[in-house]
Amino acid sequence: MANSFVHVHIMALRYFAETVRAGSMRQAADFMSTAPSAVNRQILKLEDQLQVKLFDRVADGVRLTAAGEVLYGYIRNLERDLDRAIDQIDNMRALRRGHVRIAVEDGIARDFLTDEITAFAAKHPGVTFSVEIQGASTVMERVAHGEAELGLSMNPPSRTDVRKVISIPIPSGVVMRPDHPLAGAAQLTLGEIASERMILGAHGYGGGEHVNREITEGSRHRPFIETNSSDATQGFVLAGLGLTIRSPVGILGPLQRGELCLVPLVGRGAPNVSLCLWTHPNRSPSIASSVLTQQLAQSLERFSERLAPWCVPVADPAT
Repeated sequence: MANSFVHVHIMALRYFAETVRAGSMRQAADFMSTAPSAVNRQILKLEDQLQVKLFDRVADGVRLTAAGEVLYGYIRNLERDLDRAIDQIDNMRALRRGHVRIAVEDGIARDFLTDEITAFAAKHPGVTFSVEIQGASTVMERVAHGEAELGLSMNPPSRTDVRKVISIPIPSGVVMRPDHPLAGAAQLTLGEIASERMILGAHGYGGGEHVNREITEGSRHRPFIETNSSDATQGFVLAGLGLTIRSPVGILGPLQRGELCLVPLVGRGAPNVSLCLWTHPNRSPSIASSVLTQQLAQSLERFSERLAPWCVPVADPAT
């Protein structure tokens, strides 16, 4: 008996509910453009399945029994829940409105997120955005505290109060002007750039802390310039003030135009960089945020293909 409800045909429930609302099987049949005998047959089948009487037949129609009252209450809840589900699906499809808060590192915003918001806005022009540019550590803080629904960062610290949606490996290397003597190298090690002026990212910016630790271990080499701005880093390198170590994300334009050169960094101390998409593990996302999260996760998998030219060359087994 406990499982009998799951075997009830949805049409029988509809005939039952319409009979309650109309007050008689004949009027319910007229409303649904069917025969009164069909309505009566479905309700008798429903009563047989549930092994209980749902209506008392009276002179002017029908009247609910106590069991019928209970069933109708559940049907009304089911109808309300179904209406809400349909509304949410409709909003998800059309996304007529919504607002998404995003925390992101500046390079990721420049070379990845801008294109993604452009594509999203073309489909859903009623959705608005707040985009906060921060370092990796602060991106994680914003997501963990619910101040951002989505976070995008590189080499962030490990945390248990955020959820990783997707992570893709991205290349990293030594960035310099194309006229630098090392620009023609196929790859470089930290030892080979030990005598170079280095412009390094400060703590919390795209793996800067890791690279700084490896290069400056034992105080053998101090950075010439340390900064928390990728724009400033790019400007310093373009001015010929030194080299930097970073991923191509954020400088794809200058790399593709030949204004900068990235040589893959290999060997001990070479950073393993990943680009991660984050959400809160417990908060229910808005519909707009949920749809954008799905888009970003799919696009990140394709984004790694754009970075392939700067990956470490694969050795030819024949050589």
